[in-house]
Amino acid sequence: MSDTFKFETFVDVHSNIFEEYLGSVIAKLSKENEEYRSLRAEIESFYEKYPKVLGVFDTETASGLTEEECAALIKVIELRNKLTDMEMQSVYFRGCYDSVGYLKKAGIL
Repeated sequence: MSDTFKFETFVDVHSNIFEEYLGSVIAKLSKENEEYRSLRAEIESFYEKYPKVLGVFDTETASGLTEEECAALIKVIELRNKLTDMEMQSVYFRGCYDSVGYLKKAGIL
């Protein structure tokens, strides 16, 4: 390893824009991943059909849901969890990609 190499992580250097960077990684999913777009569309269709379900996430007031709306809420939560899993996987792989770049920059690879 080169003596002149100073290791700084992306977060160290760009902590002020890290959330924006993560957002850009996640935004690529909508453009590049059909399954991700499909899940988002499915969630939106539940919100359109059951507006109270969206209200559960958007307000701090109690929402009286019917049995059918509760079933829709459960499905929306499952779908949102799938989206989160996909987002975290995307961020993880981006981190792996960046790690290889750091290793190359350091002369290790």
